[in-house]
Amino acid sequence: MNIASFSQTGPGAILPAEKEVPGWRTSGDLKTYNSDNLFNLINGEAEMFKEFGIRYAVSMDYYNFTGRMINIQVYTMVNTFASLGIFLQRSKGEKVFKEFGNACFEKSGNFTFWKQYYYVTLHSGSSGDTISSSFRLMAGIIDSKIKSRGLLPDIMGLSNNKTGNVTIFKGPLALSKIYYFGPVNVFDIYEGIAIENGDTSEIILKYSDNNEAVRRFSNAAGILGGMSKFSAFVMTGNYSFSMKDNNGKTLTFKVDDNCINIMIK
Repeated sequence: MNIASFSQTGPGAILPAEKEVPGWRTSGDLKTYNSDNLFNLINGEAEMFKEFGIRYAVSMDYYNFTGRMINIQVYTMVNTFASLGIFLQRSKGEKVFKEFGNACFEKSGNFTFWKQYYYVTLHSGSSGDTISSSFRLMAGIIDSKIKSRGLLPDIMGLSNNKTGNVTIFKGPLALSKIYYFGPVNVFDIYEGIAIENGDTSEIILKYSDNNEAVRRFSNAAGILGGMSKFSAFVMTGNYSFSMKDNNGKTLTFKVDDNCINIMIK
């Protein structure tokens, strides 16, 4: 499928048409991916996208008359939790602004934004003003074709009035980017949020109700208490305990309503 044959509702519908990007032409066919072959597009990160929930992804190359190339990848995620979650993972340490989509960032050879269910990234092996301005031209076109911004996930409210880098996650792969508890899914995560500030990390795991949170807390206490990487395990209350890891960090766990709160410092 080439750019000229994109339908108004197909997988490539929000990509720029050639007439919208003067001086740029598409090369090759539109490539489409789903959870089964996503590793062909992002080998090493496919499992993370699948953990958040992805419907499909598309990739298209654009070339200008000097031979410079921009590759556009659009990931259609299952909801805004997933699209924002991936964006927050990848934008750590970057200067984030709101020129396109709900938020975006640019670094050498890359431009990324998220909006509604979409996570959009543009990449080029070249750099300079021509590439940077073309990134913005193409990003603006895609942005204009996504009519709704979508709603922020409710869990983001748990980060209100807290300072630090915020990330959200759906499973152990994304959680391991914040703190690696072990190879097993210790907490059977439904959804979570982390606020990292210097050497301190606050992790909040949200469950369907208090009973579920208590059950997962009890399971985690048994598993973590038996791991050799942790020591000084102490129950500090009916639904709280603390321990130390091999790096000397103190971890405290407690149940708060339908959440498990974890402080690491």
